Amino acid sequence: MLFSQRYMRAIEGNALTVDIPEPARRKLWAQLSAFNAPMRIQRDPYDNWVSSTSVLEETESDLLTEHGWQRLPVTPYPADTQYHEALRLLVLGGEGPYVFDTIEVASGYMDPTEKDTLRRKINQIFELHDCPWRISDGEFFKLDADFVGAKLAASAHDSLAANQFAGAANEFAKARQYLGMGDVREAIFFAGHSFESVMNVLTKLENANGDRLIKELGAQGYFDDLPQTVRAGFMDQVLRALPFLRNKLGGHGQGKDVIAIPAAYGDLAIQVAAAFHNFLITKHLERTPPSEPVPATQAELPADDDIPF
Repeated sequence: MLFSQRYMRAIEGNALTVDIPEPARRKLWAQLSAFNAPMRIQRDPYDNWVSSTSVLEETESDLLTEHGWQRLPVTPYPADTQYHEALRLLVLGGEGPYVFDTIEVASGYMDPTEKDTLRRKINQIFELHDCPWRISDGEFFKLDADFVGAKLAASAHDSLAANQFAGAANEFAKARQYLGMGDVREAIFFAGHSFESVMNVLTKLENANGDRLIKELGAQGYFDDLPQTVRAGFMDQVLRALPFLRNKLGGHGQGKDVIAIPAAYGDLAIQVAAAFHNFLITKHLERTPPSEPVPATQAELPADDDIPF
């Protein structure tokens, strides 16, 4: 689902607002225009006819379909349809959630390299203009108010996605989405679940709880670089913090007296999960470093004798 659909209830209830300053909107449109590559699409699998189109043309068409619009919600509607004028006006002056919809749809038509470059450009724009939004895996999410925690959460998600922890990355993204919608309990639950998913991958254990997974990490030597006298304490006092939050606040065991959980505890769970993710992925890469590229043989080297400066 698009951004405005994922957060529909929070947006309609004014629990979530998207404010994008005008300079940032101009830069977003400039980036979308720069990545507006031509495309050829065979729309009917039973017909060999191929249509010439572009990323932004398909983006506008998808927005109309997804929202059931006859035309984009901009006023006044432009008479000039060249250069995607209506779409430009939507990005420059439309409602924030629809701007995010536009970017998410457009990125879906790009190849992985272009999509990643656009992601980095957009995140740079939002960081420059102090906007608490970032895009990862083609979806926008809201960062928490703490700058260090925000950077930590963003880097953790990128680390998970880059190292094939797809399940954990998806659960971590859900945690941030639920926190953005004000559902703190679910945010804590998925933050803890993402941590367990990472440990599942590392230990190759399935259907094991957090305590069992932490013990298995220790048994497999993940913490052998610590003095033996502190390893048990590290596992008990440090790594079990997030399973405790999940079990007591995000999962079972809350008790009938717990009615609402303050958002600060959701922020805490997500930041703790982010720190643990980065830590475990670092340990994983230490144990299984990426293989070195195979050097080209003499026959494979280019014949050009110029020095490649």
